[in-house]
Amino acid sequence: MEDRRAADDLTLRLDELAAGLTDPDCDLDDLADIEEELVAARRRELIPHLERLLAVAVEGGNWYARHVLARILAETAGRTSLAALLRAYSRNLGDDQDSLSTRLHVLAQEDPAAAREILLPCAVGNDEALRRAAIWLLGFVPEPADLDLLANAAQDSDEGVRSAVVGTLGSHGAEPAAVDLLLNLLEDPSPQVRISALSSLGFLRQARALPKIRLLANDDTPRVRAWVAIALGCFPSLEPADPATSAVLDQLAADADPYVRDQATEAGQRKPLRG
Repeated sequence: MEDRRAADDLTLRLDELAAGLTDPDCDLDDLADIEEELVAARRRELIPHLERLLAVAVEGGNWYARHVLARILAETAGRTSLAALLRAYSRNLGDDQDSLSTRLHVLAQEDPAAAREILLPCAVGNDEALRRAAIWLLGFVPEPADLDLLANAAQDSDEGVRSAVVGTLGSHGAEPAAVDLLLNLLEDPSPQVRISALSSLGFLRQARALPKIRLLANDDTPRVRAWVAIALGCFPSLEPADPATSAVLDQLAADADPYVRDQATEAGQRKPLRG
């Protein structure tokens, strides 16, 4: 009986917290005290109610309520909260979501097999936002078999999905099929996707990527050209000297855009490309 009463009291506290999170005049210190009380309690009976309140907060665009309720749910449900947290994370409410993204990849890595059972259906589903989030999180629990899924997602009509693919491909390291997909994404219509692909290829430093990276030195978007310089600057000095890369950096150092010139100059100073 006492245990049931305690659970009921905590449900009331949770409702009080949820109401306060929608009240702009509510005392934040009081809300923080309730939050800590619920985190410490870790009462699993509250999980369904927490999930409902979290969904309501997201639907209402309340990023702070999402932040608080997601923390309580994660601390209470552990790995079993991943699906609900992923749905909440997938919605852009204008905040950086650093704490929630950290919770997600920590939970996924605690049990990769269970996480993948949740993520794989989401990564090929009809909800674009959920697809983006699932593909992103697959990068923390990668398997070689994901490359077919990522190849299909690289053709997705949604730019955000394609951007997520780039980040997840980076988790596959120098796997030839992953590098091939990144090279293909250098031709993506989205400048941001091209930039992301340049960043990943610069990190991987595969010599066979150099010719396609250099081609983007003539890209119409200045930020893409700047990232060509940044990516080239990540490669180690080549022996014998690489005149093609040196010529591209010289070209970018004379670019009309000052940011491009700065990045090309910095890249040229980091490595002796001339023999």
